[in-house]
Amino acid sequence: MFKSRISSGKHMICDICDIKNNELLNNKELLKNLLKNICIKYNFEILGELEYSFTPQGCTILLLLSESHISIHTFPERNHISFDIYTCRQYNNNNEYNEIFDYLIHSLQASLNSKCTIIDRDFSNNNKNINNKNNIDNNVETDFFDICTPLDS
Repeated sequence: MFKSRISSGKHMICDICDIKNNELLNNKELLKNLLKNICIKYNFEILGELEYSFTPQGCTILLLLSESHISIHTFPERNHISFDIYTCRQYNNNNEYNEIFDYLIHSLQASLNSKCTIIDRDFSNNNKNINNKNNIDNNVETDFFDICTPLDS
C-alpha cells in the first residue's frame, strides 16, 4: 500500500536571530571553530573549507563534508545567522540535529525564538513539492533547464 521510503539523509535549515554574541558575526575564525566543534562532536569528516568576508560586514563559511556540507552566513546588521547542514547519515530521529541547534543558540547567545527546520530527504519520486522540470509552473517565460549547460559537457 505504501511505497518504502529510502532516506538520503537529513537537512537542517536555521534562522538564528537576536544574537547577543556580536563578536562572532564578523569573526570567520571563531565561526569556523564553532562549525569545526560540531564536526568533531559528531564525527563529520571535513574535506574542504571556503570562506568569504563581505564589505562592510558579514561573512559566509562553507565546510565540505564527506557526508555533504555545513554552512553559515552572517547578517551582523540584523544580529542574524542563516545556518545549514545536510548529511547523508541515517538517523532514527532528530536528536543530533536538535543538539546542534541548541549548541548554536547557546554559543551565539541567540533568541530561543530562532527557527529551525529539519527535512528528511529521500530518493523517492513521491514528493509533490520538489521543483523540477516536470512540475515547474508553465508561466515561466524561459525554460531554465534548456539554458543550463551540464558541468560534464
